[in-house]
Amino acid sequence: MPIYKRQECDKLLRATGPKAFRPVYLIVGDRFLCRNTAEALIDRLLPAEARQSHLHGVDGDQEDVSRTLHLLKSYSLFPGPRVIRIIDSRIFLSKGVARAIWDKAEAAMTGGDPRQAGRYLAAMLEMAGIETAEAVDLDLAGMAAARWKNLFGFVKPPEEIAWTGEALAGMADQTGQAAGSRGSRENRGGDAAALYQQTFEKGLPANNILILTAETVDKRKRFFKYIEEHGAILDLAVDTGAGAAARKGQDEVLRELVRQTLAGLGKKIEAKALQMLLERVGFHPVAAVMESEKLALYAGDAPVVTEEDLEVMVGRTREEALYEFLETFTNRRLAEALGIAGRLQENGVHVLAMLAALRNHINKLLLVLAFRELDEPAYSPSLSFDLFQKQYLPALKAGREEWTTLLWKNHPYGLYQLFRQAGSFKAAELRAAIVALLEAEFRCKGSPLPAGLVLDAFLFSQLPPLADRKRQTITITDHR
Repeated sequence: MPIYKRQECDKLLRATGPKAFRPVYLIVGDRFLCRNTAEALIDRLLPAEARQSHLHGVDGDQEDVSRTLHLLKSYSLFPGPRVIRIIDSRIFLSKGVARAIWDKAEAAMTGGDPRQAGRYLAAMLEMAGIETAEAVDLDLAGMAAARWKNLFGFVKPPEEIAWTGEALAGMADQTGQAAGSRGSRENRGGDAAALYQQTFEKGLPANNILILTAETVDKRKRFFKYIEEHGAILDLAVDTGAGAAARKGQDEVLRELVRQTLAGLGKKIEAKALQMLLERVGFHPVAAVMESEKLALYAGDAPVVTEEDLEVMVGRTREEALYEFLETFTNRRLAEALGIAGRLQENGVHVLAMLAALRNHINKLLLVLAFRELDEPAYSPSLSFDLFQKQYLPALKAGREEWTTLLWKNHPYGLYQLFRQAGSFKAAELRAAIVALLEAEFRCKGSPLPAGLVLDAFLFSQLPPLADRKRQTITITDHR
């Protein structure tokens, strides 16, 4: 059977019903999109009144594979299809996808979601044969590079990763009670996919259906090939890059989600308002749906959501967009910085405002670098967020009230991230960036050059490819 891409899933769903189904479905991609598609598939397989007796849900994070397989092999007491759905299945994980899971953990922690980051880390550790409870005492930040590579199959990241301790500790607290009910490590480890395949090859009751959802899979697994041949694979992957093709794919997904959500509430949305909504939420499917619901409720009896409704209800302010711009600069992501800068200008943010925000941000980084060099209190890159917030930050604030407006109004976690990010800069390059900023401001105020071009030139000069961190110089000639 073919692998169904995101655009082809509707075709498969329309052909699915209580008398026309595959024995196993694998849905891969964004977690929210996978859950939505699984729900749509179940709606096609089971009438609403049959869900309670015919649907069995399993949490992949806590799955005991032997119990799931026993459920698959047993006969139902009720007529009609019987569905076993496994959310966030781990049976397709391996070292081949460990790097992708690590990237998701980093993104979750940077986004202020340590619980989700811990979930990803737990999955990565489980692939290496390490239980979440054991991982609390495992110092990932201090782990030797050779052992890291041996366990996870990719090179240890060079940046500070002290946050992993906090994320794993929180994950262990949440899963501690459930850990005892889980199957053995061998039962949940690398052989789980093989056990599934053996069970299917021996044959299942005709009406039993397995639905698996997963964000990341190793396509080399034999069970993946088995599903491709005997079942159906729904590939909902969306490129999360910053290129034009990636952004087009992201916008297609979000537009469809917004329209479906509003249509379900009897609403439509103006084209310009839809574009603004996509710009403000970014590629976050959950946020797109939630904001759409808020807009529909706010619109009341009006059949169309307008630009004015959006301005009132959707909480992405210019300050938040500027913050995202500063994040791309700090992380040296040139393509994203250029894209966001362009959209900010389209929405009426002047280039001088962006340059001023950059100047303030770089001043903060310089100040933080100075704080990192203090003997008392001593800063360590391995500080967990908990120690940073409860011990280091209060000691740093004592007697330094003059810095209140520049730093202390920041959220503690944002400040924690700033201290971590500052470690990737040298004071000399930040001072050079300040000089380049002043030159850019001078050109914007006293040159006939377009301000957007001046900003782009500054970004190109300050954000070279990571492989070449030497600052490049771009010369702009004024033709008067």
